Amino acid sequence: MVMQATSNIVKLRHLVAHRFPHLRQGAFVPPPTETLATGLASLDALLGGGLPRGEFTELVGAGHGSGSAQVIHALLRQTAANRQFLALVDGTDSFDVSAVEPGVLTRLLWVRCAATDEALKAFDLLLRDRNFPLVVLDLRLNPGAQLRKISVSTWYRLARLLEQNRAAALVVTPFQLVSGAACRARIESKLSIEALNGSSAELLSRLQFSLLRSSGALPVEQVSVVG
Repeated sequence: MVMQATSNIVKLRHLVAHRFPHLRQGAFVPPPTETLATGLASLDALLGGGLPRGEFTELVGAGHGSGSAQVIHALLRQTAANRQFLALVDGTDSFDVSAVEPGVLTRLLWVRCAATDEALKAFDLLLRDRNFPLVVLDLRLNPGAQLRKISVSTWYRLARLLEQNRAAALVVTPFQLVSGAACRARIESKLSIEALNGSSAELLSRLQFSLLRSSGALPVEQVSVVG
């Protein structure tokens, strides 16, 4: 009886494969995650190729000199090199345009905000637009009291927009904040005032990252990389 049942199952599989040749049998294997390179080899390696499209990546950088501003500069240069556009939602109007070359700035949409709720509204609008392959929300200098008022449902609503848009989205925060972030890394480079006066190449080489969460997985054991 067992042999007959097995034979029947095999025949059924052959019949299904013949009539529905495009039907995938067996366990579902998700397609590989499409990523967007950041222009920082160390961060790309840590994230498994770059920022995942259609999902949130959170970069946690507390205090001055963390290096998060240098990451945004690198992203903008990489975007310009690819002849694409980057949308930056600046939560406290703190982006330093003098730190980036004028030709690179032509590839930037800079949304200057004064409060967290303004930044979230702008971010919502940009995630509905399909003209930007990369959207950055910089909340690192926003008051903690404002950030803690962001509900979990807000992040999941924005995540649904991002999933439909298929853009890459980076949220820069002073502490872990983004619910459901696919990737989360900490940057704690402790750059001094003297270091900030150095060249962009020198600054990027001093960036230090720690992986807190990887795409499609539970929080991982901390892994550190120096740029």
